[in-house]
Amino acid sequence: MSSFVIIRSAPFRVLFPLILAILLCYSLDNISAMLTSYEGLIESFPFIMLSIVIFLSQPFNQGATGLVALLMAISFYLMQNFIDFDTINDLQKFSYYLIAFALPLNLFIIHFLPEKRLLSRFGLNYLFFIIFQVLWCFLLIEQLEAKHVSWLWAAYLKPLPTLSSSPFLLIIISIVLTVVSALMVLFRNSNFDHTVYINLLFSTLALVLFDTPSIPAICFSFAAILLVISIITSSHELAFIDQLTELQGRRALEIEMEHISGLYTIAMLDVDYFKKFNDDYGHRTGDEVLKLVAQLMKNTGGKAQVFRYGGEEFVILFKAKNSNQCLPYLNQLRANIADYDLIIRDHHERPILDKDGKHNQHQVGEHKKVNITVSIGVADSINDRTKEHNLGTDEVFKAADKALYRAKSGGRNRVTNLRFA
Repeated sequence: MSSFVIIRSAPFRVLFPLILAILLCYSLDNISAMLTSYEGLIESFPFIMLSIVIFLSQPFNQGATGLVALLMAISFYLMQNFIDFDTINDLQKFSYYLIAFALPLNLFIIHFLPEKRLLSRFGLNYLFFIIFQVLWCFLLIEQLEAKHVSWLWAAYLKPLPTLSSSPFLLIIISIVLTVVSALMVLFRNSNFDHTVYINLLFSTLALVLFDTPSIPAICFSFAAILLVISIITSSHELAFIDQLTELQGRRALEIEMEHISGLYTIAMLDVDYFKKFNDDYGHRTGDEVLKLVAQLMKNTGGKAQVFRYGGEEFVILFKAKNSNQCLPYLNQLRANIADYDLIIRDHHERPILDKDGKHNQHQVGEHKKVNITVSIGVADSINDRTKEHNLGTDEVFKAADKALYRAKSGGRNRVTNLRFA
């Protein structure tokens, strides 16, 4: 799971596609030579992969990814069927620049769209919006068909020969949009921001390397492959990662316990008086408390794995350690949480009356400092009778739960280990 945490991190999501793009640039001649015999497959491969992405986006609720794949598929179709890159004329060049301008803009807009399924009213409306743009471009090209459009290259679409034969202005626009998209990934680290960034990056690369044979197909293929990987990782995240705390969830813990053996320790952690805290300060502040506890738990020593078990209850797993060896780490965690000063803000967002119809004692705009505490119950896999590591996982969990109950009934804000109590 630790490797998956790295894959989900914002820096990895920005750097990995960028590194692939750089490697593609450096090895482009070799790749083109290798793929010469597979020209037909290369030209159809983006359609195959993008179709898979569009198909998977519906059941996996990845609407933004589906929209991105749809945009890429339509753009690639227009390039393949209406532009001959080998014998391109001025009008075809203008058509390509229209696509090169419209594609990154439409991709960037997806950053600000709601996450909706592709097969929904919103998805259909967006499809009609794309079709409208395509029809408008066809009408514009028909109007220009009998006219000379080379003046555009001299006036507005000047290339920078040392960089690319594509217009420098279009390259700058694409690069700026890609950089802003990368920053959005770094700050928000959401799946749909990541998919937009990937495709902006590779569509920009296709624009810069415009003259290289098969480069659009190669770039679109790379983008499509990364989209498939993104859907897989997003689905894994939904299944195994708790969305509120970003810790591994109960399902991940269950799978971990199915394969565990030997010596290990389970610690069950519960936030003290959490229900009363929710009643006093509201569920929104309660969620912030859970996120705070989760963040502090991530720093637990002893190579601990942390999970959200449910509600205000968390589980900490230590492998190859008995419960006595884990006590220093758990006591340090308990102290760190108890010493953290939590500032309660935005009380005006809570109702003035509580659920019993009485006025809340905290006034609007008041900032109150509180400290939260946790109780922790600890148990390991050592059998008290045989002194061997042969207790079943259910037995260890029951012992940890019993220790947690002892900690709460003993005054809370403590770590209880029944073996050494």
